[in-house]
This record gives sequence, structure tokens and C-alpha cells, in this order.
Amino acid sequence: MRNCRFGKVAGVAVAVLVAGCAIPALVQDDFWMHVIDMALINALIGLGLNVILRTGQISLGHAAFMAVGAYVSAQLSLRAGVPLLFCFLIAGVSAGVLGGLLGRLILRLKGVYFVLFTFALNEFGVLFAKNFKAITGGNNGITGIPSPTIPFLEKSLRDPGDYFYLALTTVVIAYFLIRLLYQSSFGRAMDAVRESEVLAASTGYDPMKIKTMAFALGCALAGLGGSLFAHFLLYISPFSFTFWQSVNFLLINIIGGTSSILGPLIGALVLTPLPELLRDYVIWQQVLYGLLLMLFMRFLPDGITTLPVKVGRLFRSTGERRVVLPPIASKEQP
Repeated sequence: MRNCRFGKVAGVAVAVLVAGCAIPALVQDDFWMHVIDMALINALIGLGLNVILRTGQISLGHAAFMAVGAYVSAQLSLRAGVPLLFCFLIAGVSAGVLGGLLGRLILRLKGVYFVLFTFALNEFGVLFAKNFKAITGGNNGITGIPSPTIPFLEKSLRDPGDYFYLALTTVVIAYFLIRLLYQSSFGRAMDAVRESEVLAASTGYDPMKIKTMAFALGCALAGLGGSLFAHFLLYISPFSFTFWQSVNFLLINIIGGTSSILGPLIGALVLTPLPELLRDYVIWQQVLYGLLLMLFMRFLPDGITTLPVKVGRLFRSTGERRVVLPPIASKEQP
């Protein structure tokens, strides 16, 4: 059964990759290819936050772990000449280990206290990046980050159309691995912890362990996304990992739908192009983001992924016709 499920998921993943390979041929504009690449990177990081949200935790410090991956990958490639594949893996592991260590401490907090602590953690990360110039370059950031190259071919992926294949492959693999995780016993344990930690503990689960592992995995995906981000833009600075970046990742999940693994992918495709579409209204961008969030919370609280279901229910309700039967006449007893 498991082998059949894995084979089916793997087949779908290959089909998506093959279909996605046609996008650079269809989109000839480098600017919009750049936007699509950024949407894929945001989707990967949003998937990491979705894993954390799956256990009922709302994090406003996700950009800090993205920064860990970005700076680790950038320094390894610049100072040690480490190939991108190893930089990518080390960046994810570094962010995941840090997330696991911090998770043991901060996941004991509940509700708004956890949210406030993650907000403070993000701000601490920005201050650290600004002041430790030997590691982060300070406010000036790190420039000259090398572009990834294909092993044995020495082909650079500096062009947005070429980088698309790397970003797409990473997102598709991460998506289907997380999908398998959600369908496993650990995924069911995450759902149980989200619904009630007390009831989950009474059935034999360890809520703290499950939340810590989910938090570490989510942070690892943020680190992987940070590595892709650094080697795509070839420049990073503390201003790339502010609190508002963490809010954007949360919005990506809310707009797409936190209850579905497709949510971060759809949310990233919707939210990433918005700054470009609202370029003439820069002053009002945050106001428009807030208005967009309120509209979604009012009319689509479960995200865009639930829109087809709601539309289907609407058509069914309007298509149904109530048939009023006449009352059954009672026979009089003699």
C-alpha cells in the first residue's frame, strides 16, 4: 500500500516537473521569469511555515531562519568555495538544527506569547545581521555571491529562465515529501496536537516532541529557501529578512489556505507579483495588504484552495429545487 502510494506521488511529481519545463519557453520576458522564480522560492519557505502551522503554532520569525540559510550558504560559497549542492544542504541543516534547539525552549509558550517571542526573535536576527559585520557584512550586506552551476557541465544558472528549473525541482520535491509526511502517522500526530495537546498526550503522543520536530523541519525548509534566495539575487542584506518578510510568509499561507499543502504554493503565486502590480502605489502597499487580508478572512477564511468547494456548493444550492408535497389526507374512522 505504501509503495503504491509512493509510486503514485512520484509519478505525479515527474509529470509536474515535465509540464513545468515548458514555462520558460512560454514566458520570454526575463522580468516575469524573475517574478516566477521568486514565487517558487517564497512557496518553498511558505511550505516550511505550513509545517509549523500544522501543529497549531503561528510563527512571526520565519524570515530569521531564512536568513540563517542565506548567510551560511553565501559565506560557504564565497570563503570556502563549497559547491552549491553542499551549501544548499548545509544551509537547511543549520537552520533546522537551530530551529530544533530553540524549539525546545520557545514551544513551551502558548498562544500570543509564542507569537510575540517569534516576533522578537526575528527582530533580534535583523539586529544581529546589522551589527556583526564580519559574518553578515552589516547594513551593506554580502555581494558577489556566485550563481549555481550544473555539476560536470559548468553551466551557470544565472539566467532567470535557467534558475527556474532548479527552483521548480526543489519546490516539487519538497511539496511531495511533505505530502507524504502529512499522510503518515507523524502527520496524524501533528493533527492531533493541533486539535488538543491534552487529548494527544492521552493517546500516547508526546506533544512537545512532535511540535519541536515540526518546527525544526519548517525552519530547515526556510533555510533551504534562504540558500536559493541568496544564490538567485547574488546579494543579501539584513533588510531582506525583516518582520514584514515573515508576515508575507504568513499571508502566503492564509491567502492560499493553511489547511491544505497546496495553500502556500497558490498563495505565493498570488502574493509575490503584487508588489510589481502595485508599483505605482508603493505608499499604500501595506494598507492594501491589510485590506486584502481582511477580505480573505471575511469571505475566504480557509484560503483560495476552498474556493472550488464553495463555488460547487453555491451551484448545488441554486440548482436544487424544493418539491412541496401535498399533505396526506387522513381517512376518517367509521
